[in-house]
Amino acid sequence: MLGTRGDIEIFKVDFRLFDEVVVKLREVGLDPRDSCGNSVRNPIPCASQFCPYAHINAEALSTFIGDYFRYRSEYEQPSLPHRIKISISACERACAVPVAQDIGIVAKPNGKFDIYLGGGIGEHAFSARLAFTDVDAEDLLPICVGVAEVLRRSGERRGFKWVVRLRGLDKVREEVLAIAREVKPKLPKPPDLTPRFIKSRIVKIPYPTGWVTADELVKLANVADRYGFGYVLLFNNQSVYIPIREEVDRIEELSNYEVRDPGPMYPEGPITVACLGNELCPPGLIDTTGLGRKIHVHLSKLNEPIRVGISGCTHDCGMSWIADIGLEPFGSKTRVLITMGGSPTALGFVIGTVDPGDAELAVQVLLDMYRRSGVRGVRDFVVKVGVDAIRSELTRLVPSFRPPDKDINIVFGPD
Repeated sequence: MLGTRGDIEIFKVDFRLFDEVVVKLREVGLDPRDSCGNSVRNPIPCASQFCPYAHINAEALSTFIGDYFRYRSEYEQPSLPHRIKISISACERACAVPVAQDIGIVAKPNGKFDIYLGGGIGEHAFSARLAFTDVDAEDLLPICVGVAEVLRRSGERRGFKWVVRLRGLDKVREEVLAIAREVKPKLPKPPDLTPRFIKSRIVKIPYPTGWVTADELVKLANVADRYGFGYVLLFNNQSVYIPIREEVDRIEELSNYEVRDPGPMYPEGPITVACLGNELCPPGLIDTTGLGRKIHVHLSKLNEPIRVGISGCTHDCGMSWIADIGLEPFGSKTRVLITMGGSPTALGFVIGTVDPGDAELAVQVLLDMYRRSGVRGVRDFVVKVGVDAIRSELTRLVPSFRPPDKDINIVFGPD
């Protein structure tokens, strides 16, 4: 399965072969360390080498930060009480979604960086807040270490966003800076972050809900060798991107693909992103794959850059809160929360809840409203039409729809 953090997840590995599988992955440079659990997760960069807007080489910075934390036991379970997620955006378009990260790093035209702290989606959705501005590159890793240390020393099992919530941003900022100043002389210096733009075209192969066969991945690898540079790109939208040489116009081995020019990879669409759901994930409450494939039929008819994010539980691995239309279930008597207008820099507006069986119908109603409005951009649509009007239409057409009430406050953050 193509994940939502630029990863591939391999399921149903025979436990007796597990160590052998991990060794084979490491032999080709794919180390699964710090891909899950309570650790400083591997940072996710935007695809800066194939974007002319990039101010920095986000991949190089991501590798630098990730390599520092990997295999450091003090920043892994049990020393670290909760995971820390980091993203790196090479320009202000913020394709790597800093609003939903514990640490969101955004490059600026002046060669410096803004850093957002305390974001987190899922149960209690918090918007990351601008904590540091005009940061030098050599101070990025010290600040990341400072955040990890503040969380580690706090023992807060609900995560860094709660440390920011309980102590306040100003206090946390002071604590992070104090640690950053102390550790900076001992830390490695960042590599050259000069943007490295590779002239190419990009082949995009979408996989709605993320599932892909091993044979298909082998075919894509062969395409990358024959037409491109020998590798593919993964990002946060369950699509595979293959950089190809500029003179290539047609890919004989593929049928469902799009050739596009280099540039930002968010927003894109139509895209339907889904987590595992109840098929393979123990906390999963709904069939995200089945629901996602049904919704994608409606979404594809619009052929607009709209992203639907579907999660199977309140961990929100489907990134519903930053999607144009988000679906996230909760509660012992499962309901599905609907949000609209999420983006890399803003969480979605809360619309209300429906029974799981009405989720497809609710999305169809929302897409029909959007199409009739003539507004372009889902967030602009919500602002112009208004949340109340959207709720009224859902109340009229979706039998189980209910506007927000006290029973769904568990998924609300301070925003």
